Amino acid sequence: MGQKINPNGYRVGITLPWISRWNASKSDFSKLIVEDAKIRKHVMKNYEFAGVSQVDIERSGENVTVIISTARPGLLIGRKGRKLDEMKAELQQLLGKNSNRIVKVNINELGRPELDSKVVAQSIKEQLQKRMPFRRVLKKTLAASMAAGAAGIKVRLAGRLGGAEMARVMVQTEGRVPLTTLDADISYSLDIARTTYGVIGVKVWINRGNFSDRSRASV
Repeated sequence: MGQKINPNGYRVGITLPWISRWNASKSDFSKLIVEDAKIRKHVMKNYEFAGVSQVDIERSGENVTVIISTARPGLLIGRKGRKLDEMKAELQQLLGKNSNRIVKVNINELGRPELDSKVVAQSIKEQLQKRMPFRRVLKKTLAASMAAGAAGIKVRLAGRLGGAEMARVMVQTEGRVPLTTLDADISYSLDIARTTYGVIGVKVWINRGNFSDRSRASV
């Protein structure tokens, strides 16, 4: 089963929290879901350079709080907070100029970006687009994540690797990545490298340990 479904969706509500946290009436629910999707798409598309991993959205009353987890918060905030102000203005425009709702943006810095699958997938994508040898990229990525404290990592590349005429799949694994174990904290992400010789799919699974081990350690 772990091979056929998204590991994040498999764990939401059990070991992972929802990325949209709010309540709404039946009539407003669909509109707010679409709004959340637009906000996430805008942030991911325009601020990918800052290593954005996840966009959480919370709503209370007239306030919409957008919580952005990023590997490079300095690039997102900008000099004297200018970039952040620009982002707030763009998101406010997405909600509608005449809207009474107020957008707030909170920035969360990722402590260890090497353990975040989205940041790792973005890094692999950028290197492949710069025509770096894919085997070297994989070896370097796996070593960096394991050195940062990952219990296991699995990377899958699919496409015209190295510009080969025939598309193929390359899978590299280190450590253990138990996808069907709900207690395992699996970070999963999919990205697409658009190279001059075609599209290469990048999938990353990172095992960050077990949730139960952390709860025992905190007691």
